[in-house]
Amino acid sequence: MVLDLNELKKGGLLKQKQKDYFILRTRIPGGYLKADALEKFRYIAKKYGRGYIHLSVRQCIEVAWIHLKDLEKVKKKLGKVGISTGACGPRSRNVVACPGSSVCRFGFTDTEALSKKLDKEFFGRDVPKKFKIGISGCLNSCSKPQENDIGFMAVGYLECDLKICTGCTLCANVCEKVCARAEAPLYPNEYKRAQAKPAIVMDENKKPVYKKELCFFEGDCVRVCPVDAWKVNRVGYTVFLGGKIGRFPMLGYKIAEFLTEENIFTITEKAIACYNKIAKKGQRFGEAINKVGIEEVKKQILWTK
Repeated sequence: MVLDLNELKKGGLLKQKQKDYFILRTRIPGGYLKADALEKFRYIAKKYGRGYIHLSVRQCIEVAWIHLKDLEKVKKKLGKVGISTGACGPRSRNVVACPGSSVCRFGFTDTEALSKKLDKEFFGRDVPKKFKIGISGCLNSCSKPQENDIGFMAVGYLECDLKICTGCTLCANVCEKVCARAEAPLYPNEYKRAQAKPAIVMDENKKPVYKKELCFFEGDCVRVCPVDAWKVNRVGYTVFLGGKIGRFPMLGYKIAEFLTEENIFTITEKAIACYNKIAKKGQRFGEAINKVGIEEVKKQILWTK
């Protein structure tokens, strides 16, 4: 029997350097896994591997030292607890996400739910090289959406109720601190700012004046306000395209702000179609974007109102 190693690789079975042994990569969208499944991984690693597992950088669990004759057996055992094999090679990969609003005080959105929806829709799609999706619940970007082929970073559109504002100045102070940490330009296609300026300043009556065009939409003002004068009016997503690490890393292009969750699926579908259209075999999306130009890619991906 002749093995098709490329097909096995696409299905999450990676050939080891040792003859007839494989690394089994699993599919865990957003890194969210029921604790009961860990018992099954423990059993498989001890019985079929060498007693250890590896946590991949894309939030998956891998089990090394699985012999060729045991591959199907191990896949069936994991399937019984709802775990399927992951992906490698020229396919869309496991969706990466931060903890999100369910537990993180900075998070604007439920990244667990969104990562599962995106995984269900886009996992395993054929592409020229690989396609990675990352979701971050806030500006902290713990899941590094800027380093993915398409990345989504949740942001909050803010507003202040001046009637209940006490003029404590905490919002203006924290906004100034955020600006002090900002470097420019932040992304390849973003306009160059000589210096980031605070979006919140206090007027002569000690009331905040909010300049939305300067805001990073991180929501620190909401968190420090002692009287809840600052609110998140709505949540959206900043979209990054063409990011990657690898041998020649690059940050993704920022192509949209305040995208709704409903439109995330449309833009991801279009991004994959665009990638398949403009890239050569073995070429990453960001490399192809650099060849044809980000403005041309935006025409293919973004819709007109």
